[in-house]
Parts: sequence; C-alpha cells; structure tokens
Amino acid sequence: MTGKTRSRPGGRSTRVREAVFEATLAELVASGYTAMTVERVATRAGVHKTTIYRRWTTKDDLLVAAVRDLVQMPVPALDTGTLETDLRAYASGIVFVLAGPAGPVARTLLSSDAARVPEIARIKQMLFETRRPISTRIVARAVERGELDAGTDPHALIDFLVAPIYFRLFVSEEPLDEALITQVSIATLAAARQGAFAED
Repeated sequence: MTGKTRSRPGGRSTRVREAVFEATLAELVASGYTAMTVERVATRAGVHKTTIYRRWTTKDDLLVAAVRDLVQMPVPALDTGTLETDLRAYASGIVFVLAGPAGPVARTLLSSDAARVPEIARIKQMLFETRRPISTRIVARAVERGELDAGTDPHALIDFLVAPIYFRLFVSEEPLDEALITQVSIATLAAARQGAFAED
C-alpha cells in the first residue's frame, strides 16, 4: 500500500476522483464499514452524492475502487549494495507506508465486515502474489553477491523481516518507528547469516 495521497495531473474529474477516494478511506476509518455510506462520503468529499453514484453504483464498488487506488504502488526492493542496507531500506519503506493513511485503512479493512467483500479479498490476494516476487529480489541479490547461501528461502526471510511490523500494526499498536526498523533489520540479518532460512 502507498503511504500518502499522490498528486496526479488532470482536470476537475481527476480532482473529484481523488477527493472522493480520500474521503472514502477517511470515512471507513472514522466510522467503520457498516456505518459508512455514500452520502457520508459525499459530504466529507464536498460533492453531491449523485456525482459518486454516476461512477460507482454501490458502497462496495466505491470502497474497492478507493482501495485499488491506494495500493497501486508497491514498496520497492532497493539495491543499496549490501544485504544489511537492503533489509533496512525495505523495512523502512514498509514502515513509511503503514505509518501513513494505508495503515489505518488496512487495520479497519481486516477487522470489519469489509474483509468479506469478495473484491477486497481478491485485492489482498493480488498484493500477496505480486509483491512477494518484488521483495524477494533482496535475497536473490544477496545470493549473487555471496552474502547468503543459494539455498536460502527468500519467502521465509522476508516474512521474518516484516512480521513484527504487521504485528505492531494489527495487534500491539506500538509505534512504527526507527527503533523497530533497526530491530527487524538486525535480527533478520543475524538469522540469515546463521542459516535460519535454509530451504529443506
């Protein structure tokens, strides 16, 4: 998920679309899925409800469109030259995203009836399927550099790196901060060097 509202070129239609999507996600977090209505979104966005209904016929259609818009840009797996700094950069990117609007939206989506909307479930699956290959490039590069054994399981390593971040987001609600980035990066690097993620 992206961490902040993106400014796009375009005319009034684009500005209205951005305002409606921002209002949709803000209303979701503020009121919850059940209480969220198109009318309340329209009021928050400063548009007439017919403006929304011309584009999205139901609350679920609107929510799905807003969530799709939010998650368009993945966190990149930057090539910084070493495994240590690659892990830190990736953890930092995840934290930056989840510390912004995407974090509360994700928490609300997964803890409400919105999680039962079929298209929301498909978006979650799509994120899992498309972003794992991006993040696991970190391990592939480390293997190429000779920093990790070729038998290192990239999925296990990346899951170990990001799991504490999502635990704080969804369970403990402790701060997503620099201290956490340091902790998960150091712990993952140490575990990887000890062969903790060796494939069977």
